[in-house]
Amino acid sequence: MIEWLDHVWSRTRSVQIVEGGEDAGPLCGRAVLAELPDAVSVEAARELTTTGRFTGDICRCHGGPTIVLRDATGDVLASAGLHGHGSVSWERSRFLNDLVVADPAALHVFLAGHGVPNQLTSFLAPLADLLNLREGRPQFRPAGKKGERYLTERGVPDVLHSVLVAATGQQCGELSDAHVDDVRRRLTAAMPSPTARAATLLSWLGRLPIPAEALWGEGVLVRQLLADLSLPDVAAAAAETRTGHIATGVINLIMHSGDDGTLATAIGPTLRQLFPPARAADALR
Repeated sequence: MIEWLDHVWSRTRSVQIVEGGEDAGPLCGRAVLAELPDAVSVEAARELTTTGRFTGDICRCHGGPTIVLRDATGDVLASAGLHGHGSVSWERSRFLNDLVVADPAALHVFLAGHGVPNQLTSFLAPLADLLNLREGRPQFRPAGKKGERYLTERGVPDVLHSVLVAATGQQCGELSDAHVDDVRRRLTAAMPSPTARAATLLSWLGRLPIPAEALWGEGVLVRQLLADLSLPDVAAAAAETRTGHIATGVINLIMHSGDDGTLATAIGPTLRQLFPPARAADALR
């Protein structure tokens, strides 16, 4: 299989990423999500998708999206389905041998940076494990005195404690527009710098337990507050403050607003630092 990969990549002149996995029908009829623009990016894709550890088995899901290699005339040479975080299946029906890539973080950041959707979201589960964000009990932050310490632990600005402590985390996700506007005004008055405000909100969002509080509780409120900030300010905050919580906050945000190459570039270095590539001895093809 290694010799086969070397052969098809030596003939490859263009790489496309197309919609769908092994069950999505003929490759020629699928939507093109991204096309790598030059020889440098093609070579990067080769390194990222062929270096790692073969499992001797296959994932039972259909995977997707799919990487397609084409020769100088545009004919398809080979294809590989993406199966979750860091798993690539080259010509699955032929080889039945998935590859766990040596550098999953680099692969998914690379694809996200080229516009392939839903690549950064694959980091949510690894970050939840790394940062101990798996929810326990209570599922949502309680109201009143019992909930005050959660606000402090989550880095919620002091100026908001008095208005949020009366509500549970679940209720914070159901606040009226007028109540959200009041929270927004208080936060803006206390933190006029949009970049500083973005960093605080991303860190808060990235500290919420996954999934309930992060997706349906306080997370709803924080995403509403972030919605008023420009993409450049959010990206600058993410790039300048390289923490796992900031990266988790960005991923939570894009889960609800769509992947964006700008945000992928902003948190790419953080993700690659948090999830370094496998040791060379463990990453032989």
